[in-house]
Amino acid sequence: MSDVIKKALAAKRESKHVEFKQGFDPNSGRGWCELIKDLAAIANSGGGIIVFGLDNLGVPTGESVEAIISIDPADIANKISKYTGLVDFEFEIRTLQKRGNKLVAFVIHPVSIPLVFEKPGTYDIGGGEQRTAFSVGTVYFRHGAKSEPGTSDDIRRVIERQLEYIRKSWVKGVKKVVQAPAGSQIVTVQSASRNARPLLATQVRVVNDPNAIAVRLTRDSALASGSFVHEEVSDALFEEVNNIIDANRILAKGQKDFFFGQRVYYRIYAERRHVRQSEESLALLLCNGIVDFYAPAFYWATALPDKFIAQILAELFLYPTNRHGHNLMRIGLLLGEDFCKWLLTKWQARWKDHPQPPSFYWTLKQMMKQMKDKNALLLAGRVSPTRNIEIEGEKPMIVKDMLEKPDQAANLVSKACMKVFQGDKDYTSTARDLDYLAYGSEIQKRASAIS
Repeated sequence: MSDVIKKALAAKRESKHVEFKQGFDPNSGRGWCELIKDLAAIANSGGGIIVFGLDNLGVPTGESVEAIISIDPADIANKISKYTGLVDFEFEIRTLQKRGNKLVAFVIHPVSIPLVFEKPGTYDIGGGEQRTAFSVGTVYFRHGAKSEPGTSDDIRRVIERQLEYIRKSWVKGVKKVVQAPAGSQIVTVQSASRNARPLLATQVRVVNDPNAIAVRLTRDSALASGSFVHEEVSDALFEEVNNIIDANRILAKGQKDFFFGQRVYYRIYAERRHVRQSEESLALLLCNGIVDFYAPAFYWATALPDKFIAQILAELFLYPTNRHGHNLMRIGLLLGEDFCKWLLTKWQARWKDHPQPPSFYWTLKQMMKQMKDKNALLLAGRVSPTRNIEIEGEKPMIVKDMLEKPDQAANLVSKACMKVFQGDKDYTSTARDLDYLAYGSEIQKRASAIS
């Protein structure tokens, strides 16, 4: 058990790094705004924990925390980015026990750059009136047990914390050089004279092939060398989606990550039917969609052999963060009861006697009980048959109608992906859920081979 969890369970009052909440209503605008403010303040203050199910003295309230457990971690991250923009924010959801009461905790990692609110956190309080939890341009920190706007001292502490991190990174880097394996070389390049422009190494390569052409990255076209091509990103770049994938293969050769990031990935998925690429390129897109971005990606899976899908599921299984665990669990429901039983057996062996199993462990157990009575597509997609899917500018559609017409769901996936590419993060979960309705049945047909 990590120190911050031990500290929170033993604490008798809230503090700079520990926050207690009696409960949480996912349908409450006020609840979300106040939670997001506390998450940002704790992350800005060096990290900490929020525990649900305790009063302000750390005593269990007995209130159910199941509503919190059922929230998709990716949806929480999306709500935060809605107010702060795309930021590097990390947290873990853990289930805890205190005096026989089930609790849920958000373990929040520190951020290197403080989170700044780009949109106001307003919510209705009734009677046509609104209240603001945080304003545009504010940066919140923890002052004792309160989340309050930052001061000069808060910013100074952030800078000092980051400088300390950099110092430690330097020390690690020195150790790596000192401990370089036999045969390694350290090359330095010195200018011809003290006043001359610094020279760049001419034999720079990012591939293992010793015959590869050396490349110099420069803004000066007269000095350009090798085969690296640079052009400004403009609307014309997106006229042919394959150009983006080709450019990614050039810029990020040898890397597993998609070079251009999540928003451009959504742009490609919106035009996925026009993508004609090698299996390796499609596998790259599949991996980034499922593993890295937690985004719709089943179309790539339908175009790939079973082994590629199995490799991706294995990666989700071997590195079970909350997001990966939830994703593997949802895909597992499409693969059928036998796969889910196998997965639950593995997770039981790992988490059954653990003091705080991850939330996806409990969610899988609950969903397996519902498999006999519910359509697997609806269960995995976390959608009700009567849910009305609404995308701005499109005719609303009911989920049960799309079960019989997956092409309609596929069309809406494209529309939702374009909304995300244009900056509306609220459509990420919609696109993900629709992906199950559009292509989930194709995954089901291959369940036995993939398993």
